[in-house]
Amino acid sequence: MITYTLDELRQVSSNISLRRSFWNGLYEYAATRPDFVDAYGDPSDRKTNSDTWTSFGVGSEICHPDGTLNIRGGYITVDLYFTDTFQYAKLYTMRDSVERILANLGEVIWDEPDADKKNRHLWVRRGVDFSGDMTEAYRWMTDGLLAMRNVYELLG
Repeated sequence: MITYTLDELRQVSSNISLRRSFWNGLYEYAATRPDFVDAYGDPSDRKTNSDTWTSFGVGSEICHPDGTLNIRGGYITVDLYFTDTFQYAKLYTMRDSVERILANLGEVIWDEPDADKKNRHLWVRRGVDFSGDMTEAYRWMTDGLLAMRNVYELLG
């Protein structure tokens, strides 16, 4: 009888290979966008990612923009992930400005500032058919990560 470790089973999972393919494609696409490269640097040399999320820095310890994918749920997201609840609450008071910046991406979803949790998220979600061409998903996520950087700059 052949037995596999959990890690070996994960490696042969189709979701693992789809996640790797998605992130590699996103990094390649984003590298062709001068606006993205100016904001975040050239992502084309990033190591292969098999996680459900990727993160981009804005030079801050309090917050960072992320991209996520949920294959089973059929969607992708962009978000600002806050470890500083005070700064999140400050941004929350600027909801109108934030939602104007993110309006072209879709519905903006906020964690409640007084939620009983350690971190906070501001995010936007988009449905994706992962069996099709991913170019539009890459464009949306790249645009979304740039928009999240603009939102972060409101805290400046």
